[in-house]
Order: sequence, then structure tokens, then C-alpha cells
Amino acid sequence: MKKKAVIQDEFIRKRKERQRRIRKRRLIAFFCFFFVLMVCVGITLSLTVFFPIEKINITGSKIYTSEEIEKYSGIEIGDNLFTASKKDAEKSLKVKLPYIDSIKIKREIPGTIKIIVKDADEFACYNISGRYFTVSKSGWVLKETEELPENLTEIITSKTKCSVGSQAVFSDEGQKEILNEVMSVLSANKINPQKIDVSDKKAIKISVENRFDVNLGTVNNIDEKIRHLLGMIDKIDGEKSGEINLSIWTSSKPEGTFIQKKEE
Repeated sequence: MKKKAVIQDEFIRKRKERQRRIRKRRLIAFFCFFFVLMVCVGITLSLTVFFPIEKINITGSKIYTSEEIEKYSGIEIGDNLFTASKKDAEKSLKVKLPYIDSIKIKREIPGTIKIIVKDADEFACYNISGRYFTVSKSGWVLKETEELPENLTEIITSKTKCSVGSQAVFSDEGQKEILNEVMSVLSANKINPQKIDVSDKKAIKISVENRFDVNLGTVNNIDEKIRHLLGMIDKIDGEKSGEINLSIWTSSKPEGTFIQKKEE
């Protein structure tokens, strides 16, 4: 009888212990559920009721007004600080106001949005079928005109597509690489060309100093060709202009020719 009592007591103890564990797990589950519920409620209130935008601060642009930037950002007073999409605002501003080069949007609790923009600089101009598309250094198309803008390098390619408020698109990536290489070498040598024509990869042409039309041939040895060009220009009378041909230039035969333009 004593043994049976001990076994029964052990059974009762284990059952109570199991019941305590079950109650504990249920209590933990309840508090976890309650915590998650409170977090969800807090997030919902934060994204709906709390943190309305009360102020939009705009700085950085000398081209566009604060009113224009605020309008095309799509962000409005009263919108929620955290649900207002920075990505959508940046995309809209770049398309609608193409002279914006870069955008930073910051949230400041409790209700301020800061929009910091940087204006794009006009870098060059693509000549496409007699229409001129001004671009920034990154190739972003800023405007379209019927006349060649002053003081900008005219770029001629083949089958390049330009649309205001988007990136210039090259159908021939090879031309893009050649153009970038030529421009890099010219910049390194402090040459500001009036024109760069890479429409023919075997006959790259540039116009420099408002006096010389230069045929560089292919992009091969472009660094040496440009240095040779500078040497030739130094030796040509300052009153003369004409055509310089460096297409025949090779490392073993570093030569170029100059044909003076006839006086009219």
C-alpha cells in the first residue's frame, strides 16, 4: 500500500508540474501576442495618425523655386512622415525638373521633411538630326533646342537617343566608350573642344581652339596623338587655321599633316 501511495503521489506531482508548464507557456504566449499586438498598433498609429508632415524645407537650387520642387516631389503637408516615398519623390523630380543633378531627402521627427538638391551643370550638347540636346556630365538630358548652345562641346554620334528628363542612350556602346576615352584625354590635356565626332570609329574628329578641324583616325594611341597635336599647334602661326590629320600617326611613324584654310 505504501508503494502504491508513493507512485500515486509522484503521478500527481508530475501532473501538477505539467499543468504549471502549460500555464506558463500559455502566459508567455499571451504576453508575446499582447506585445506584438501593441507593436502593430503603434506602427499603425505611427503610419496613420502620428507624425504628419508639418513642414517641408527645400534648399540648394538656384534654377527652380521651392514651390516648384515641392509640387513635383509629390510630398504634401499632412502626409505621413514615414509613408512619404523618398524614392518616388526623387524619380519625379529628376524627370519633371531635369536640371536637378542630385537629391537628398531627410526625415526629421516629429514632422519635417528636408529636400536638399544640387543643380546640374551644362556639360555638352548632342547633335541629333539637327536638334540639340544639352546634357550634364553624367549624360542626363537637360533641354532640347533648335540652335546649338554657346560654349558647349557639340557631340556627334550615330543612333544615340535623347529625351529631356532621361539618360542619353547609346545604341552602340563602343561609341560611348570611345567618346568617354577621347573626352578624358582632352580634359587631362586641358583642351576644351568645340566639337567631337565619333560617328565613324575609324575617323574620329574634333574641332579645337576655334581654328582646327582634326582627324584623329581610330582611338588607338589617342594620348600620344593629342600630345602630338598640341606640339603641332604650338608651331603653327596664331593667325592660321585649317585641317590637321593625325589618322596616319603610329608609334613607329609619329607624323601629322596640316592644311591651311584658304583665305576667302
